[in-house]
Amino acid sequence: MITAMGRALLAIDGIDGSGKSALADRLAIATAAAGMETVTLAVDDFRRPVDWHADRRLEADIYYDDYYDLPLLDRCLAAFMAGSPSVEIPVFDPAAHRIDGHRTITFAGAELAIVEGVFALRLTSVSAAAGLIYLRASFAAARERIVARDTARGRDPADVHHRITARYFPSQERYLGAFDPMGRADVLVDHEESGTLRVARFRPDHLGPTIADAVARALGHFAPLPMVG
Repeated sequence: MITAMGRALLAIDGIDGSGKSALADRLAIATAAAGMETVTLAVDDFRRPVDWHADRRLEADIYYDDYYDLPLLDRCLAAFMAGSPSVEIPVFDPAAHRIDGHRTITFAGAELAIVEGVFALRLTSVSAAAGLIYLRASFAAARERIVARDTARGRDPADVHHRITARYFPSQERYLGAFDPMGRADVLVDHEESGTLRVARFRPDHLGPTIADAVARALGHFAPLPMVG
C-alpha cells in the first residue's frame, strides 16, 4: 500500500540466519537503480537490555517478549508512513549491554521503507500495510550460518549454540505458529543452499510495479552474495 504521502513499506522476514540482511542490501541497490529512494530499518537496531536471569521465564520467552522494542519500531514506521522527515531512536551497545545515546534515522526523500528482521508480522504497520518477503530456510541450515557468522565475530561457539537452542529457534517456532508468515508472504524465497535463492511464490499485485520490479531484480539479477542475516 502506498500512502497519500507517496510512501510504502516492504518487510523481509525469516528466521535468524535465513539471509534477511543481505537481501535488504540487494533491495536497496535495486530500488535505487529503479529511481526509488529507500530507508532500511532493521529489527536488530531496536534491541533492549534484558536480564536473562531476572525471573523464572524461559529464555525463549524473554527473547520473544522483551529483547526487541517492537512498539518503538512500529511508531517509527507509522511516522514514516505519515510523512515525518526523521525519527530518533536509542542506540543499543551490545558489548556493554546497555543503551548508549541516540541517533537519527532520516526519512527525507525516501519513498520506501525496507523493514528487515525476525518477527516482522508482529509489527502492526507491517501486518496492515507492507508487502512481505519471507526467506525460508530450515533450522539446520540456519544454525550452520549463525554459528559461522557469530564465531567469526568472536563469540564463543558454546554460547552461540546456547543462544540458538534456548532463545532463537524456540521463539521463532512460536512466531511461525502464531503468524504464518510463509502463508501470508507476497514473495516466498527458498534459501536452503547458502547464496542460492529460489523463488517459490511471487505475487506482485500487493507490491506495486516499481517495487515488484526491484524485488525481481534483487532476487534474479545480482551475482550470488554471502547470505546470512
